[in-house]
Amino acid sequence: MADLRAAVEFCMEQPDEEAKDEVSTSTQTTEVAKPDVVEVERKFVLPDDFEQKLSDIGASFLQKKTLTDMYYDTDDYRLTLSDHWLRQRNGTWELKCPPSLRKSDSQNMSCQYAEYTKEIDIVQTCAAVLDVDSRDMTVDSLITHSNCHKFATLVTHRKSYAVDNFTIDLDVTDFGFQVGEIETLVVDQSRIADALTKIDKLAEKLGVQSSHRVPGKMDAYLKKNNMDHYKKLVEGHILFQEDERN
Repeated sequence: MADLRAAVEFCMEQPDEEAKDEVSTSTQTTEVAKPDVVEVERKFVLPDDFEQKLSDIGASFLQKKTLTDMYYDTDDYRLTLSDHWLRQRNGTWELKCPPSLRKSDSQNMSCQYAEYTKEIDIVQTCAAVLDVDSRDMTVDSLITHSNCHKFATLVTHRKSYAVDNFTIDLDVTDFGFQVGEIETLVVDQSRIADALTKIDKLAEKLGVQSSHRVPGKMDAYLKKNNMDHYKKLVEGHILFQEDERN
């Protein structure tokens, strides 16, 4: 999503980049890293004629690309059971985790994740969950020190469209799973609730609203390849079974 931020962010002043980078190595283990942005999204089941629907409402085609995501965690799933998703996307480290002002969603239909792309912030945030000292560490050394390992590799073929301040992604994985996403990025977390309301209105306009949560790519991958990990995340209320409503 980094290359689409100009199209989908709300018109707000960006935080000072230099201020975000000025993290003293002596305080890395206690300070809370500030996320680059918060991703707010809602998944939906892809209808057969959906691209025609996008054309009918004047959506702009953005791009088509392939994403290779490699996810890492410990053997006892400490990161993912804390809803922290450390991945290497097309060779670049990223972290997604809950924002401090995540809005409640009784139907579990939306996803809200703070996104980190700076290595120092990724290391600091993961180290707090893994209970290790992050000073002088890179992501690679953190993975080695914490005995993390790759638990999933997802290859996704994605088409992206823009509608107003929102991006609509149409994803097909290498194992045949398909899902759509309506999403936007916010800098000010107080605007998450407003973003959710607007996403719901767009979903209704597109005819893809749902009364229950639509599973994502990771749900499908773990159910297919690692049922133990999937069950642990369901028990921890990180992932939700398809018939689970609350």
